[in-house]
Amino acid sequence: MKKILFFVAIVSFTSFGLVSCSEDDPVMETPTPNPNPNVGKQLKLVPNATFIKLGEEVTFKATSGGTDVTDATFYVNGNPIKGNKYKLVHEGTNAPVIGEIKAHTRRAGYKDSEVVTIQFAQQPY
Repeated sequence: MKKILFFVAIVSFTSFGLVSCSEDDPVMETPTPNPNPNVGKQLKLVPNATFIKLGEEVTFKATSGGTDVTDATFYVNGNPIKGNKYKLVHEGTNAPVIGEIKAHTRRAGYKDSEVVTIQFAQQPY
């Protein structure tokens, strides 16, 4: 009886060792999608002009690699503006003002655009 138990034990350990140690099982890696494919691309602020006639407004456009980025936020002198148009006026009276602004644009997933200086002046410039 001891020989039979000894034989069963040896067969069990041998078959367990051969079955459980398979090296040819493929390793399945789950691909990680890039949550933001635009990381590293820089925005470019494109104004309709850099010299604007006193009382008129400048229109901004944001692009990246030649493609328009329609949901970018535009900043004038560090403050966000609504929309893509800006008119330089006196805060209290809304009268046109001669001066210059510094504008740039931002959007999540892109590098901020370079700062563009825009002047508001009377003709001749």
